[in-house]
This record gives sequence, C-alpha cells and structure tokens, in this order.
Amino acid sequence: MLLVCNSSVAIILSSCVLLKMAIFTLQHDLNQSSEKNLSFCVILGFLLYATVSVQNYSYLLTAVYQYMSVVYSNKIMWRTIKIQWCLIIVIWIVCIIDILPVFVTGQITYNVNNQSCQVPLRLSLPLIYVAAIIYMIPNSGIVVVYIKLTQYVQQMSSRTISNNTIFHARRELRLLKRTFILSSTLIVLGLPYMIFNLISFFTTPPKYDLRIAYICIDISVLVVVIIGYCFTPNIGTIIRKILSRSAPVEPMTIRYTAGT
Repeated sequence: MLLVCNSSVAIILSSCVLLKMAIFTLQHDLNQSSEKNLSFCVILGFLLYATVSVQNYSYLLTAVYQYMSVVYSNKIMWRTIKIQWCLIIVIWIVCIIDILPVFVTGQITYNVNNQSCQVPLRLSLPLIYVAAIIYMIPNSGIVVVYIKLTQYVQQMSSRTISNNTIFHARRELRLLKRTFILSSTLIVLGLPYMIFNLISFFTTPPKYDLRIAYICIDISVLVVVIIGYCFTPNIGTIIRKILSRSAPVEPMTIRYTAGT
C-alpha cells in the first residue's frame, strides 16, 4: 500500500507540473512573448524530468517488491514499512540527483516554437542520457521483472508446493501484471516523443514537435490515473461515500393522518 501511495503522489506531482507548463505555454502564446519568466520555465522543465522519473521508478520499485515477495518470501525484512520508506526516499533522491547535471550545466533551454523548456531534440549526449534515465531503464526493468516472475510462477506450478504458496505467488503476479500494464501504457503513449527524439538524430524534427509530444504525455497521465482507478475498487468506494456525504440532504416531510 505504501508503494502504491508513492506512485500516486508521483503521478499527482507530475500532473501538476504538466498543468503549470500548459498554462505557461498558453500565456506566452496569447501574449506573443518569449522573454518573460524563462528561468521559471527552465525550473518547470527540471521538475517535469524529475517527477516523471520518480513516477517511472516508483513502478519499477513496486515490480521489484512483488518479485522479491515471491522469490524471497522467507525474507520478512524486505516487506517491513521501514525498509519501504528507505527505498522510497532513496528513489526520490536518486531521481533528483540524476537530473541535476542536466539542469546545472544549462542543457534545459527554452524552445520558442513550442513555448516550453527541455533538452533540445538533437543528437547529443544530454538527450540520450535523459531518455535512458527517465524512460528506457525503468520501463525495460519492469518488462524484465514481469517476464522473470511469470517464468518463476510457471515453474512453481510444475513442482510440489503448498497451495498457499502458489496462491500467494499468483496473486503477486496479478499485481505485477497491473504494474506492467501501467508501464506499457506509458511506453505506448510515449512513443511519439521517442520518435521525435530519433528523428532529431538524423534531421530537423517538425516545428511543433514538443506540443504534439506533450499532448501524448498528458493523455498518458490521464489514462494511467483511469487504469489505476479501475485496478483499485476500494478507491471508487471511498470516493462514492465522500460524494454521497457531501450531497445535500433533502428535508424530511412528516405526514400526519387522522387519529394521530
């Protein structure tokens, strides 16, 4: 549950940064301005990289946790709240530190055509570094963990193992499958951004490439939230209870009949 909350916080933060970046782009489009709040735009670019990185690595952390819960089920220490908190803190620190070199060296620059700030799309080491750190490594790791756990559970089914152990393993595999679906959603909807990256290695990408890419990123965040809601029915129950409590209560009318 703690790891799921961590992923939810990362999604909320990345959504807030995307919303603020969209507002920034809209304001500059309306004002026809490209000189105001550029330092703020660069900070938004850094925050976007950091929060998206935390979101992807939070999914990887959840996948590794589910793998460890099956393969090393005897090691209870791995499942303690203290260890989970330590891992979450380490993930946040590492993700921020990984993006700091790009931010400090001034690689995040303002793009006047797209009214946004990020590492320019061209064949360069900073762009490859950012794409690998934020996108390729965590998502590839989730795919590898999912394949490994699937193979392990299949091998367990062919051996003489207690039903409780197999049930626990299959349950964790189902949970990991949900994480895999979320990661696959981000991979599919992030393809336009990766395609523009590849195009920039050989030729000049389209003029408004980042606008198209950010639309796909916005959609991916929305889809991930919807999928997470579908995978967590308890959240839907809680939301419905809150809405029912906040709804105005109609006044009760008391009818009196003759003889009362």
